[in-house]
Amino acid sequence: MRNKLYLLLPVISGTCWGTQGVFVRILANAGFNNVTIITSRIIVSMMVVLAVILITDRSKLRVNVRDLPLLCSIGVFGVLLLAFAYNIAVIRTSLSLAAVLLCLAPIFVLISSAIFFGEKLTRLKVFCMLAAVFGCILLSGLLDDGGNLRWDTIGFFFGLGSAVANAAYTTVSKMATKKKYSAVTIYFYSFIFVILVLAPFADWHMIIGYLAASPLKASGIYLTHSVWTSLLPALLYTIAVQKAEAGKVAIISSGAEPVSSMVAGLLIYSEIPSLLGILGMVITTVSLIVLIRKR
Repeated sequence: MRNKLYLLLPVISGTCWGTQGVFVRILANAGFNNVTIITSRIIVSMMVVLAVILITDRSKLRVNVRDLPLLCSIGVFGVLLLAFAYNIAVIRTSLSLAAVLLCLAPIFVLISSAIFFGEKLTRLKVFCMLAAVFGCILLSGLLDDGGNLRWDTIGFFFGLGSAVANAAYTTVSKMATKKKYSAVTIYFYSFIFVILVLAPFADWHMIIGYLAASPLKASGIYLTHSVWTSLLPALLYTIAVQKAEAGKVAIISSGAEPVSSMVAGLLIYSEIPSLLGILGMVITTVSLIVLIRKR
């Protein structure tokens, strides 16, 4: 029963992640490039995590030196590559399309979980994964010219890349939790690594200038973007992966994310999907949800 309650965490994570595109577009329209958007988000996230550790338990800063490559890989896949690919997909395509492409991550998670953690890969799972791919094709607009969803080839493939990165992130996060590291420890070191990689390429004048032009507004956007769409869902997702099957966690999160993103795109940007697009959304989401249920 307790493990089932933990499956509520990826629902919250997916909902939070689904609204990330809104903040990406706000900063992109203000003149931020992709690297600078990611850097600003990660810096604030790292500062919040560090504050939590210093206030609650400073021992969480201690890690085995041999585990640093594993923690860094979480930053590479779960923060750097995932955010980079997803941001491009959000900027070049519709929010709902970018989210549905990302929600294909469970396909890769189920395969990697079967290889690394011995989780069963059944015929039902394979069928649902294929149905999810078909639903994604419908939503992508390849088979329909209706609606006003924005389609872009580069954005489409970067959206698929975000799914691969998300799957790799889920796998390495599961490995890290098996070493008994807490979620805040995992993300503190992964954030540090990402900042070291991106800092030389970020537009610091843009970050500081945006904050100086409107301190209250910019601070609110930075903080909300970092905590609501990055830190909070990441921590909840890691806790869920630690307590339940990685495949199920990825599936539930991916079911909640495109719905949240589609609603945000509809309400804020008037991105109305076509009938085939709506059908694709339903097929993809239902296929992923079915995967968490027993035969």
